[in-house]
Amino acid sequence: MFDNKQCEAFLAVAEYGSFEQAARALCLTASAISLRVQALEKKFGQVLIVRGKPLILTTTGKALLIHLQHLRLQEQNLLQTLSLHSAP
Repeated sequence: MFDNKQCEAFLAVAEYGSFEQAARALCLTASAISLRVQALEKKFGQVLIVRGKPLILTTTGKALLIHLQHLRLQEQNLLQTLSLHSAP
């Protein structure tokens, strides 16, 4: 099972292109973001992001990004559907 905070951190780093910007967006420290991404990398046993300027997603990182973006879209669609059905 995925840890939402780890996935959120990975998504932010991938989308912002830096640990510092991701940290600002999530109101965390860059260190906290890095630890969360490292935990995901440990879980998968693979590097997800090549740290440098610029950051580069590995093949596994790119695959995870696509998967997480899809899951986020599904969640948004579900919430929208539920809100439509909850109206009296």
